[in-house]
Amino acid sequence: MRSLFYAMLAVVPWVAFTLLLRLLVAMGGWPVGLVGTFSRIITLPLLGTWILATGAGWRRLRPNGALGWLLVMGAISIAINLCWFASVKWTTATNVAMLMRFDLVFVVLIGSLSGLERLGAAQLALVPTMLVGLALLAEVHHFDLGGHLAGDLLAVVAALGLASNAFIIRHILRVMDEQTVALYNHAISMLGFVALATAGGDFARTGEVFAAASGWVPMLAVGVVAAVSLPLYYVALGRMDVWKLRAFMLSAPVITAAFEWVLWGLRLAWAQRLGAAIILIGLGVLIRIEARHKAPDQSAAPSGVEPVVSSEPPA
Repeated sequence: MRSLFYAMLAVVPWVAFTLLLRLLVAMGGWPVGLVGTFSRIITLPLLGTWILATGAGWRRLRPNGALGWLLVMGAISIAINLCWFASVKWTTATNVAMLMRFDLVFVVLIGSLSGLERLGAAQLALVPTMLVGLALLAEVHHFDLGGHLAGDLLAVVAALGLASNAFIIRHILRVMDEQTVALYNHAISMLGFVALATAGGDFARTGEVFAAASGWVPMLAVGVVAAVSLPLYYVALGRMDVWKLRAFMLSAPVITAAFEWVLWGLRLAWAQRLGAAIILIGLGVLIRIEARHKAPDQSAAPSGVEPVVSSEPPA
């Protein structure tokens, strides 16, 4: 049940962020580069104020020997964003949705080959089962291999970046707290969105975009939710196996679809409903397995991971 609690800390804010992002980009007319840039202008002061006002204050910003890893984390974050959004231009949305979820496969491979994480036979069987559910939810029958090789490869590279960064960030969390790592990640990855907006000519037509686009309140909300969601994701990342957290994150599209049904009347096809059911059943089985094979020491860190060192006292 501890795993479920931490996973929900990561999933729920991510669903809220996804819905707000759709409201801005798909419905509000905001270019992605400007959304990433201006939302971080809101996010960074919020995180910075929280860090300076709590715990050890500005001392929390010290890298504690992890400066190199922070730079690697930021560089990968920039690469993820650029590959992700570029892939949408050169392949179909269905291909991107499917191929980005290969991050779970990469996480299992990295964790297993490095010896950082160990999966039992029952747990390992859940991975392809839940990916089948995701394939149905993403309407795999629309998957198109023809003429989209560049876009497809970019989506796979982005998925590999997500998987790799998860282990790097968990390594950094050994010596830094979640809010500070989130601040560094947002600050460095903002450079990628600035580059994206510059390449798309968005800054040159900022006035035109502002006049035509809508959603200043959702823009503010995206910045606030981003300031909350990434640290909470890191809380979960530092306290449970990476593969398990990424498996729980597969529930985010299901929950998002449920909210889109309520808010915008989205209707899922029968195959998508079946896929959603498979994902939820898979998560239920995972929770059941965890409950039956719970470690005697509930406070133990995930395999291969040292306890998180935080500058803030426990609540």
